[in-house]
Amino acid sequence: MDNQLITVNQLFNLLKTHYQGSIEDWWPHESKHEIVIGAFLVQNTTWHNVELSLNQIRQNASFSPETIRQLSKQELIKLIHSSGFHENKSRNILEFFEWTKTFEDQYSKIKAHYGPSLRKELLKRRGIGPETADVLLMYVFNEPVFIADNYARRLFQLLKAPVPLTYPAVKQFAENNGDLTVAEWAAFHGWIIQFAQQHLRPNKKVSDHFLNGYQLIANQDNHN
Repeated sequence: MDNQLITVNQLFNLLKTHYQGSIEDWWPHESKHEIVIGAFLVQNTTWHNVELSLNQIRQNASFSPETIRQLSKQELIKLIHSSGFHENKSRNILEFFEWTKTFEDQYSKIKAHYGPSLRKELLKRRGIGPETADVLLMYVFNEPVFIADNYARRLFQLLKAPVPLTYPAVKQFAENNGDLTVAEWAAFHGWIIQFAQQHLRPNKKVSDHFLNGYQLIANQDNHN
């Protein structure tokens, strides 16, 4: 039996139907500064460990960039110890907030200043790779981007997407073929993670799922 061909937008709708609507608090936060800190801390660790660190920062610095800048590196290391790699992460967080200080810690000013080159500028910052840059673009700067993380690449592999399974290629394919709002891209990201955590565990057999029999294609290849 041939696979049923679907586009990125059709995949979005299948996930939306299955998960019954939107994910409003996929990245719960009190402020955008908390999202920034979490994006650095979550690298190479679990969200549980990040939450422990975020609670420490909440109690001791209230997610205030100004307060964080007044901390020594060693003081910040103590607060984020549960997240691991604390030497690098503390340095990267402090350096990032030194950069935002130039813009009075207002992300709207940063976005207005750099415009279309914002992603390229974020990638110049220490500790920010492609995935972290896209997380910040979506959740902090409200840009419509696709986060081609490991979960997304596993799903694209499952759906036999006609694209190399690299971060840049999967990101480009999704953004070129998907027509979604910022909120929809964010929900898409959350649903993909939910699906992958339920059905695409590493080193485990793929479980039965509602996307059985579908194949992801580019828009121009959809002749239905």
